[in-house]
Amino acid sequence: MAKEDIFSKINFKDYNNQLENILEQKDFSSDVKNLLLSMLYKIENGYQDYEKVKVNVSSKKYFLKKIVQIIQEECQQIHLVRPLTEESKELEENHVNYKVDKEKGSITVYPNERMILEALITLTQKEILLEEQYFLLTIGMQEVLTRGNRMNIVEVLRDFNGWSWDITTSQMESKNCNMVYQNLLILLGNNFLKTWITDDIEQEEEEIEIPNNEILRSKYNESFGMTKEEMQEEKKIDYLQKMQEILTKKYGEELAKAFFLQFIKTILALGANRNQEQKERILKKQKELEEQLEQMQDNKTYLEIISEQKKERNKAIKRIDTLLNDEILLKEEYAIRNSKLPNKQKIFSVSHLRIMLEKERKGLLEEIKELNKQIEPKEFVKRKQELEEKVAFFQAIGVKETEKVEEEKQIHLLQHSFLDCFAEKIKRAETKKEITNLIYELRYYEQIPYEQQQENQEKIKEVEKQMIDKACAGKIFTTFSEQKELNQKILENQFHSKIIYLEHTNYVLKYRKGILKIQEYDDTVKEEEKEIEIEITQKVELKVRLNKKIKVWE
Repeated sequence: MAKEDIFSKINFKDYNNQLENILEQKDFSSDVKNLLLSMLYKIENGYQDYEKVKVNVSSKKYFLKKIVQIIQEECQQIHLVRPLTEESKELEENHVNYKVDKEKGSITVYPNERMILEALITLTQKEILLEEQYFLLTIGMQEVLTRGNRMNIVEVLRDFNGWSWDITTSQMESKNCNMVYQNLLILLGNNFLKTWITDDIEQEEEEIEIPNNEILRSKYNESFGMTKEEMQEEKKIDYLQKMQEILTKKYGEELAKAFFLQFIKTILALGANRNQEQKERILKKQKELEEQLEQMQDNKTYLEIISEQKKERNKAIKRIDTLLNDEILLKEEYAIRNSKLPNKQKIFSVSHLRIMLEKERKGLLEEIKELNKQIEPKEFVKRKQELEEKVAFFQAIGVKETEKVEEEKQIHLLQHSFLDCFAEKIKRAETKKEITNLIYELRYYEQIPYEQQQENQEKIKEVEKQMIDKACAGKIFTTFSEQKELNQKILENQFHSKIIYLEHTNYVLKYRKGILKIQEYDDTVKEEEKEIEIEITQKVELKVRLNKKIKVWE
């Protein structure tokens, strides 16, 4: 046994025994206990392959520890229901596999390990709260982050069984949400998303240690997005702003801006399709912007509107001044306001009302100042241009009152921006480990189940070429031919392969009658073999021998 394997065995905690001890203290049925133990066993069995294929995941040790912790601390009751019974009616009527009550820590679920894992993950997910300026994004963000996160985590049970990787599309809640979530996962990293969705911080000092050196520390931030100190300040974090900062740092300002804007369009499209009220809010905002732009087309009308708005604010300031200078009127205002407020919101005292009025007055003065600024020639042109851009932004999404939004169109455009960022990621990769991880990330990305992915093939081929050139130059891939087009055709099969450990791949090249055939082998599964045919129209020189097994990875 290799030295590293011995140490792995020594350090690895027996979470199965831990779970058994916890379950002894829980009032779960024997069926529930057996399912939980079976679930943990299957996760442990498939996690190594899952980690290798996806790259952007928590460590196996951390993942198992977290699942056991959820069962111990968050989950108080699990009620199993059989399909097509009286107990399962609620689930069937709502077309769901489980029901979670976070306050009680209870789960109602079908007897299935994957569904139980998904329900347990749901217990830890928080409501996605955004800053006020992002209120239109709330529904779409909740959909992508929470649903995408669940699909991402249960993948270890859904697609990995300890010896193969088989994507089970029928068990995916939403391929569209999954595609958007995987974009974020690959570009931003697992730690950032996990913290955003669950407030969870992966702290395993023996595995992840933040260097004291400032240069190395910045490299850590580049890899994982956030330091522990930053994540602990979660309540102060505007996550969308943080997202933009990470994208800019990793991929440059231009690519980051393009991806973020298209991401916002995609989120709005998803939100509009899933919630009628959200669609109406988007349409209302679009209409407001269009009306504001229309008003600015006529300078005279625009000035009249600004003048009227200033009069209203000056009138409100005059009323506040009257109240502040007359104690009797101030007390009357205090009584009037409190009579209209519920007990929890009542104004504490007249003095408190005075402070509130002074704050209102200050706000009104700021609004007048802003209105005066809007009629300055330079500011007018700037504001008009900004409105034109905002109107064009909303119109490009295509939200309509009686029709579904073409969210696939927005996701397709998002993939273009994603691939531009990924190409930059390849360009910036320096070490063998970084390049290897990118090969696996690209392979995983290309196999994400998504019907419209074919539309991005031209762009994907460009990124594949860049990845192959980088891997060959870095002596990671074997160079099969000096002719780049042929070399690419041979090596691009790595991104379509289901061999879990790509480093184990061997090719046997056979040439006959203008056709080059590639037989693909997995070292660990000798019988696995597939043929890929490449038509050769001109004489080419190969750097490897025909009819002989050649390692694809040097």
